[in-house]
Amino acid sequence: MLESLHQFVLSLPFGATLWTAFMFIFVLSILVFIHELGHYLAARSVGIRVKAFSIGFGKEIWGFDDKNGCRWKVSLIPLGGYVNMMEDEKADPNDKAAFSNKSVYARFWAVVAGPLANFIFAVVALMALFATSGEQVMKPTVGAVVEGMPAQEAGLVKGDTILSVNGVDVKSWQDMSDYIGARGGERLLLKVAREDEILTVFITPKIHNKKNLLGKEVKAGMIGIGAAGETYMVEHPGFSAVTEAVKRTYEMSALTLEGLKSMILQEIPADVGGPVTIAKMAGDSASYGIYALIMFMVLISINLGLLNLLPIPVLDGGHLLFYTFEILLGRPLNEKVQEYGYRFGFAVVISLMIFALYKDTVRVIIPALSPSEVQSESAQTGE
Repeated sequence: MLESLHQFVLSLPFGATLWTAFMFIFVLSILVFIHELGHYLAARSVGIRVKAFSIGFGKEIWGFDDKNGCRWKVSLIPLGGYVNMMEDEKADPNDKAAFSNKSVYARFWAVVAGPLANFIFAVVALMALFATSGEQVMKPTVGAVVEGMPAQEAGLVKGDTILSVNGVDVKSWQDMSDYIGARGGERLLLKVAREDEILTVFITPKIHNKKNLLGKEVKAGMIGIGAAGETYMVEHPGFSAVTEAVKRTYEMSALTLEGLKSMILQEIPADVGGPVTIAKMAGDSASYGIYALIMFMVLISINLGLLNLLPIPVLDGGHLLFYTFEILLGRPLNEKVQEYGYRFGFAVVISLMIFALYKDTVRVIIPALSPSEVQSESAQTGE
C-alpha cells in the first residue's frame, strides 16, 4: 500500500517534493500526538484540567470540545503541538483542577509523561515490528579481504559467512564487529561457512584506529574484512520480541546521548538536523517501505523524547529541573530566577533552531536548488 501511494504521488507534478512534505507531516504529527497524549493522560490521571490539545501551532483548522471542556484541534502550522494545562492568570487557590494548585509530584508526572510516551512508542513499535516481520540485520558475510591483514593471513575469502567467534553465535555483522573490536590482540576462534563447508579458523585482530558510528576515532581490534552488504530478517519469537525492543531502544538512546556528549566536548563536529533534513529522511525512509519508515519513526521518537528531557528551561526537562529544586528546597524557586531561566532557555532553543536551519540549507536546500537537480525533477514531472 505504501509503495502504491509512493508511486502515485511521484506521478504528480513535483511529486518528489510532495512526497517529502506529506511524509514529514505524517511522521511528525503522529510522534507529536504520542508525546502530547502522554502529557494529557498523565494530567487527567492526577485531576489536572486540560484546556486544549493541539497538533500544530497557529490558527485552528478543525477541532471539537470533549465532555471535560478540552478543545481538541488541528492547527495550521504542522511543526509541533501542545497540551495547554496552564491558567491564563493566577489560579483560584480553591480550584483543585488547576495545574498550579497541584502538588509538585503531580506536576512532575504530568510533564515527564510526554517524553516517556515517546520511549514507550519506540518499544511498542519495535516489538510489533520484530514480532511480525523480524529484525532486519546485515549478514556477517565477507565482501572484501584487505591485503596484509589477519583475515587474509588466516585464509578468509570473499563470500565466507562468519557463524561464531569463540563459540559465541553471531547473527549480524554488527554483533561480529563489536565482539572482535573489543578483543584486539587476542587469539580468536572463528567458525566460518564457505559454500557447503564449515571451517574453523584461528585469527588475532590487530589494534587500529577507526571511526565508530558517531565518527569518533577509537581503538579497536580489526581483522581486515569488509561487509558484503547482504541483509536478512532475524526472527524474535514470543517474549524475545519485547526484550529485543527494549534493548534496541536503550541502545539507540545511549548512542544518541553519546553523540550529544561528543559534540558538546567537541570530539566530533556539531551536526544537527532541522525540519528540512528530517523531512527528507522521512520521505527517503518511506520510499523503502513500511519497515524502514517505522524504524525511522522509532529513531525520531527517541530523539524527541531525549531532546525534551534536556534540562533547558522552556523544554520539558527545564520544567522538571525547576520541580526537582522545588522538591529539594521544599518551595518553588524564586520567580525572578525562573524568569531568567526561561529567557536563557528560549535563547538556547532559538540558537539551536537557527543552527539547524543553517545545516539544512548547506546539506539539503542548496544541493536541491542546483541546476542539475531542478532540471531532473522538472523532467520527471513534466514541468
